[in-house]
Amino acid sequence: MLARVGTGPNPSLHGIGVRISSAPVPVRSEPDGSDGGVVLELEGVTRRFGALVAVADASLKLQPGEIHAIVGENGAGKSTLLKVAAGVLAPSAGRVSIGGRPLEPASAAEAIRRGVGMVHQHFMLVGAFRAIENLVLGSEPVKGAGRLDLDTASRRARSLMEASGLEVPLDAITDTLTVGERQRLEILRVLYRGAQALLLDEPTAVLSPIEAGELYATLRRLADEGRTVAVVTHRLDEVVRHADRVTVMRRAHVVIAGRDARKAERPTEEELTRAIMGGEPLPEFTPPSVAPDARSVLEITALALTDADGRRILDDLELSARAGEIVGIAGVEGNGQRELVRALAGLEPRARGRVVVDGREIPWTASPAGRREDLAAVHEDRHVDGLVLEASVGDNLVLGDLGVPGLDEPKAIARRIARFHVEPPEPSIPAGDLSGGNQQKVVMARALDRFLGRGRSRGAALICAQPTRGVDVGAAAGIHAAIGEAAKAGLAVVVISADLAELRRLSHRLCVMRRGRIVKTFSPGTSDEEIGRAMLGVEGAA
Repeated sequence: MLARVGTGPNPSLHGIGVRISSAPVPVRSEPDGSDGGVVLELEGVTRRFGALVAVADASLKLQPGEIHAIVGENGAGKSTLLKVAAGVLAPSAGRVSIGGRPLEPASAAEAIRRGVGMVHQHFMLVGAFRAIENLVLGSEPVKGAGRLDLDTASRRARSLMEASGLEVPLDAITDTLTVGERQRLEILRVLYRGAQALLLDEPTAVLSPIEAGELYATLRRLADEGRTVAVVTHRLDEVVRHADRVTVMRRAHVVIAGRDARKAERPTEEELTRAIMGGEPLPEFTPPSVAPDARSVLEITALALTDADGRRILDDLELSARAGEIVGIAGVEGNGQRELVRALAGLEPRARGRVVVDGREIPWTASPAGRREDLAAVHEDRHVDGLVLEASVGDNLVLGDLGVPGLDEPKAIARRIARFHVEPPEPSIPAGDLSGGNQQKVVMARALDRFLGRGRSRGAALICAQPTRGVDVGAAAGIHAAIGEAAKAGLAVVVISADLAELRRLSHRLCVMRRGRIVKTFSPGTSDEEIGRAMLGVEGAA
């Protein structure tokens, strides 16, 4: 444990005399004989939060050498089940066993001591620390007088990276890493502590398709070495391509446990959707038609943004969207997508350029509240830019609407909860108590209902970044339908997503963003390879 980490805007563990209060607890995995892996078993596990039953009488067995996918609707209990397996939460009933012996005490420290580690959906990293410092945090090697031994840590980390294929710039400040690098760092942290069973909650939710493929290649190598791998995911295409077994949860219950996904009867996405939803698959989304003479509603010209060091993040970006048109933006994470949304929302004071909505230029001096009549923005990180987690669901649903003429807040809250099926439908509970998918529903409901709920839609623009990140297939279908409704009502809609399949379903045309610019425009039917080449800037991209 760290006794002192210093102060200031850029704290570092290196060179500030950090003293370690005690040596880290050694990790002792308990293999079952399968190449160093562990059998992780849950038997009749129930987990309650007051009157809410998050997991009910669930049993699950995770085997070495396999990638085991756990799927289900938002609030089905997937993440809770994984946290119980990792000792993060103690079961209210039932038991967890590792290598045939009960997990006692039921704690994360005991679980990792016995070889089970979890990678959470939201990164648990200190942004101002270097990558190597985050890697060893909590398991710091020490030398004479109990001082931090980063040289030893770096050697071990590089050996681990070489063995696992997970590359991270160890000396880089964590906030400067790409999303994919931070995801790899989280996995390395768990491996560094000796984990033989890796439990990952939505590991690809923030990754591009290319990064997701690289991650699964790494997970496959780890499984082939005998490790136990479990992944909670909403991306059913990943399950079909990569999982050896699949477990389906619905309304806190395990309804399909450990189905073998490697045989000839490998489940299809449609079959998994039926199992998750408990009925017929959802209808396919079809973008509404755009009138041939549809006027241009959103015009972005020469949009530029530099950071504090003078580095260009947005580089004279040009983009337009017509009334009723859905324009998709694809790109490798970190190419200015986040800053584009923030600039349009009025949160980047350094931004310059011209933004026109329905013929009205929005001045850069306009506050976010002053823009809401013309433009609604959904940011990619709901925890940072979308929600006040300590505030109630109801307060979050009307966040930013204070003073809107004629707004009946109780009616607006009830309408937004019902329209987007926020679960549980209780406006008084803290937003932080909702599952990640239901938090996303709150953010989307607020943005879309500001126009559609008040009957004010024509001549407005909607910017959505990662609109279905972390939501199940049913909720995603509902969000897609609402986006389609917004376009049909005359909004110009821009959707930024790391999911190419989602962009294909939604968009009338698909733009690729790289290094702060729109570099290519494609039809939705263009091949993944061609779009991927444009995303990476590979020569020969059409």
